[in-house]
Amino acid sequence: MKKPCRRSLTSLAVAFTLLAPLEAAWADPAAASRYYEDGLARYQKQDVAGAILQLKNALQQDRNMLAAHLLLGKAYLDDGDVGPAEVEFNEALRLGVNRAEVVVPLASIYLLQGRPGKLIESVLPDGLPAGVRLEVLTLRGSAFAALDRRDEAERSFSEARAIDPASPVPLVREVPMLIAGGRMDLARERAARAVQLGSAHAGAYNARGSVAHARGDIAAALKDYERAIELQPSLVDARVARAGILIDLGRDAEARIDLDDLAKDGPIEPRVSYLQALLASRRGDAAQATRHLEEAARLVDALPMEWLAGHEQLLMVGALAHHAGRQYEKARKYLDTLVARYPRDIGARKLLASIYVDMADHARATSLLEQVLRVQPDDPQALHLLGRVYLAQKRYAKSSELLERIAPGGDAGVQAALGLSRLGQGNVPAATANLQAAFDRAPGDLGLAVTLSNTLMRQGNSKKALEVAQRASAALPGNPAALNLLGAIKGGMGDRGGARAAYTDALTRDPEFTPARLNLARLDAGEGRLDDARRTYADMLKKDKRDATVMYESALLEQRAGRPADAMRWLEKASAERPNDVRIGLALIQGKALAGDRPGALEAAKALAARRSGDLAVLAALSQTQLDAGDAKSAQQTLREMTRRAEFDPDAQVRVGRLQLAAGNPAGAQYCAEKALAGRPGDAGALILAAEAAMAAKDVGKAREYVKALRERHPLNAEGLRLTGDVALVAGRHVEAEEAYREAARLQPSGARALSLARAQMAQGKRAQAVATLETRLQQRDDDAAVRQALAELHMRAGNWPAAAREYRVMIDKGAAGPGVLNNYALVLHEQGDAQALTMAEKAHALAPADPNVVDTYGWLLSRAGRREEGMRYLREARLRAPDNLEIRYHLARVLHESGRSAEARSELADVSAMPTAVLSEQVASFLREINSAK
Repeated sequence: MKKPCRRSLTSLAVAFTLLAPLEAAWADPAAASRYYEDGLARYQKQDVAGAILQLKNALQQDRNMLAAHLLLGKAYLDDGDVGPAEVEFNEALRLGVNRAEVVVPLASIYLLQGRPGKLIESVLPDGLPAGVRLEVLTLRGSAFAALDRRDEAERSFSEARAIDPASPVPLVREVPMLIAGGRMDLARERAARAVQLGSAHAGAYNARGSVAHARGDIAAALKDYERAIELQPSLVDARVARAGILIDLGRDAEARIDLDDLAKDGPIEPRVSYLQALLASRRGDAAQATRHLEEAARLVDALPMEWLAGHEQLLMVGALAHHAGRQYEKARKYLDTLVARYPRDIGARKLLASIYVDMADHARATSLLEQVLRVQPDDPQALHLLGRVYLAQKRYAKSSELLERIAPGGDAGVQAALGLSRLGQGNVPAATANLQAAFDRAPGDLGLAVTLSNTLMRQGNSKKALEVAQRASAALPGNPAALNLLGAIKGGMGDRGGARAAYTDALTRDPEFTPARLNLARLDAGEGRLDDARRTYADMLKKDKRDATVMYESALLEQRAGRPADAMRWLEKASAERPNDVRIGLALIQGKALAGDRPGALEAAKALAARRSGDLAVLAALSQTQLDAGDAKSAQQTLREMTRRAEFDPDAQVRVGRLQLAAGNPAGAQYCAEKALAGRPGDAGALILAAEAAMAAKDVGKAREYVKALRERHPLNAEGLRLTGDVALVAGRHVEAEEAYREAARLQPSGARALSLARAQMAQGKRAQAVATLETRLQQRDDDAAVRQALAELHMRAGNWPAAAREYRVMIDKGAAGPGVLNNYALVLHEQGDAQALTMAEKAHALAPADPNVVDTYGWLLSRAGRREEGMRYLREARLRAPDNLEIRYHLARVLHESGRSAEARSELADVSAMPTAVLSEQVASFLREINSAK
């Protein structure tokens, strides 16, 4: 065997010898020691930043310097930088530091990081010196409390107290858990004992202050917090708590000093950010308030939920910050934990309930609020919130009952809610008084100003409404929305110049304020300056070509201009941009229905109902289109759904009942009326519906009873007189009906009143008086299209073609002419021998190509113009659309006869005696004799 080469062995030995001091060559123990000693001196002088710098320098010289790692960990921890601190303590452990040196700071880090489970698992009390063991058991108690393991927490605190009964530390740590659990007497006892044992212990005073704070003894709490801060100026808990009390006491300047000092190195404490937001909000600095709230939310969100669950205050800060930012789902996450972990936290329950109120989750809100009221039956905030729930559910009586309990001392919000509830009950005078009281307390509340001014306008009190708008504008100087309200009220009073000035002022303040620009365009349209309005809309669409609101307004403008095709085009565009917009969708449905496009209207209604299934206005439109399409079965199903959804809302029940009447279901209308009366006894609208339902059911006696109840409860309601007239008219007492209608028109002039009076006069053969009644109404309101159309038809019946033509021409010029008006105008022109008759019939047909009467007129006038074959095509179509219409059958038969097809003409009229509308005019009877003699 060959021996190993000695030179090789020697070389290896030399190599190892050379390598041994190589690592040491990188270290400079002397330099490391100098840096360390300087770092220690800085640390002892509380120059933490300088200490960290020098300790890092020491470790650059000697990375295995145990003392430097340990002291650097402490410095990081003091500086709040817990991540690097944990790294340094673990490195010290690796290098062999005694466990007792690092377990307390490591346990503190795990708590700060929100890792109570890690603390319990890795920081054990066994084998530690008594003092350290006491600290560890105390920290473990806090960790168990954070995990809601209260029995284990109490056991750990108890073991710590047993080690040194004279130490205040376990007592101080136990107090927060006792407060959270509602054990206030024991918490007070522990805190008092802690102060007794540690007269110079800042934490003891902070604990006693916390107990006093929780019990509502603000003076004692403030005194203890100030003593704690005096002993330890860096104690964040005490300084935050003191700042909160100072804010509550209105001592904002003092609070701000504390908060600014705590935040001088940047936002690290969410409670500080939240309190800064409160101060900024009080100063009216909305931007700063928002920034601080976002800081608070961000800081809380960054903390582990496991740890947060054990910190009631921070959970509430997270909830409040997100709630203020309208991030309800995030706020709810914290509140759910709060309510589960701290069931005695009434504030958390109320805030969570308020979120459910805003989210319209009435069941959960009610459950939470009822729990609060079981503990605090007179809690004004809970009563207010529950009152709002009932108000949203249209349960006006229950809402008013709760709100009335807190109204005497309630704020503007309570008064406003009570006012809205009383409006729902129909008690308009009391509602107006509540809304006025709320507005007097908060004239800068623009939403309240809008509600009150609109309520006053509906009562005809425009002067008072103007005062409200003016006060709101004064309280919000330069606010474009307030100026816009002022313009709207002035416009409603007929002061178009004042309205224009207010809208212009709003746009001067904010050139991009869309509502004022739209209102100015509406003013232009109302004054006949349609091109000016079009230019405004065109300019707005240049800035945003997808602005559905401007498209909608453009549609209304073209309707006014008598250009329905253009109006429909804009509505289609607006609906495509905003398919869920109820207002646009309803206008589209109505536009299609007016154009005679019943299938299109039904399709649009179904599409909107699919997207907005719970909206009563949408369901109402759907039921109407179903009725128009002749689908009574589907309409009844829709109406049943509406009745179910209307629930406690009497107004909604009345609306559904009216549709039931239109559907020919007086029994369904009666049910809705009775349900509405059960929710709001004596309601005028419900009594009116009940009377009309009884009339429709031919039960005149029952109708008379409802009318009597209506007139007794609401003597000034003109509808009572109108219904008295209706009952009399059905009974054939025409003079009595006329007198009732006349008195109703005197009390509350309207087009409907004038039409009823004219109907009673016509029943007595007083045609001239009926004409005078309608003309008088038009002198009062020349834009009353229904009255003008009725007047035109009266003239048509009398054969007064020039007078009828004049009224129809006015309607067309005012943009109030639908296909029915154009159709009748075409007939009037034809009777006058005017060649424009066919042109007008063609326009009517273009608007309503599916309306059998319009199709008939167009076909008839084509045939009269010598275009028989073309005319016959439309007459046949009209006959197929309305086979029971005698006039259409006559027109078709006449053209067939004139075309030499008398046998076919006779067959068209062969069965007229069996038709439901077979009341033969002399003209039709004469024609029958003519074609029969031509056999």
